[in-house]
Amino acid sequence: MSSQQRKSYSDLKVTTEKGYSKSIQDLLNNTVLGTPGKLRYKHTETEKNIEKLSNLSFIQIRKRERVLGTAGFIERNITLNDTFVKALYVRYLSVYNPFKNLGNSKTNIKPDKKPNALRSSIEEIFNRELEKPFKSVNQTGIYYAYVEADNLLSFNLCKSFGFNPIRIINTFLFSRFFPKEKKEISVVKKERHSAFRESLNHFYRDHNFVFSDSLDDYGSCFELKKNEEAIAGIRAIPVHWKIIELPGLKGFLMLKILPRIPLFKKLFNPEELRFLAFDSLWYKEGNSDKISDLMEHACSLLDYNLGMVWQDEESFTAEEILSSNNLGFLHKLNGKVSAHLMTREINMSKENYSALKNKPAFVSAIDMI
Repeated sequence: MSSQQRKSYSDLKVTTEKGYSKSIQDLLNNTVLGTPGKLRYKHTETEKNIEKLSNLSFIQIRKRERVLGTAGFIERNITLNDTFVKALYVRYLSVYNPFKNLGNSKTNIKPDKKPNALRSSIEEIFNRELEKPFKSVNQTGIYYAYVEADNLLSFNLCKSFGFNPIRIINTFLFSRFFPKEKKEISVVKKERHSAFRESLNHFYRDHNFVFSDSLDDYGSCFELKKNEEAIAGIRAIPVHWKIIELPGLKGFLMLKILPRIPLFKKLFNPEELRFLAFDSLWYKEGNSDKISDLMEHACSLLDYNLGMVWQDEESFTAEEILSSNNLGFLHKLNGKVSAHLMTREINMSKENYSALKNKPAFVSAIDMI
């Protein structure tokens, strides 16, 4: 299933692997995601998710039998202006003790700036490996990752690998206690995915990072029709997480008190957080208020009460989601959650990098789940 290459830097060994191994799967199954001191959670369907990911590869750094770092990458083509560019999305990143002092979730604690030979060696190895897929063939491209705004540890870790923040991405919660189906909305059959994709690409023509080749592999697409014409669409992907930590008064209420109330438990069960990950939303002019109808219909049809959707802070869709739609109780309670879109460019001109930074980014739910 995989091909491996081994190289030695002093007493560190680097393994590059196509696909994933049993040891990597076990590592990912036990990985707790999120921000220390904030929301932390675990994926409960890791194996099913990674089986669907094409062009997935991993780098691992070991010292003797101890794994010091693991990074997973998904290769894809994304839009940059009117063309496509090769991109590697950093889907999994787990680095242990050598980086424990790079930062802290509390903003009043500064990163440790003392030199550390082991840490420097790992940074050098990772940086060298990151450049290989592009520089070996003299190709332009980028790496990108999403880092929660409060996660200073991960932010500084990415910075040490040459990543810089270029955009702000907001997460919005959608919820309905009793979602209802809408007669004008239907599931898009796979033979109509090409038409759905065409509408999607046209809608995001002024965005970067657009790709739509995963529509056939994840979730269900929905469209709303008026007079037999599709005027809005969205994709919904079922997701299950387990909440590990949510501190503070709000966390106490959401983890300890509200789940004891049967009605609220439909929205938020920390032991089994069931939600729909929404993306690929589009609509024709004057129909932005149809977004919540699409989400509610999907929730009703698929038997969910909670949804999440991600949008660039400066995208017109982010403003219209809030101004034209009632997102429900949990949005009022939680508000938006922000993250950095961080990138590292390879062989990219200043003009293209400027365009990359200055246009809104399309966000795919499969990068978030």
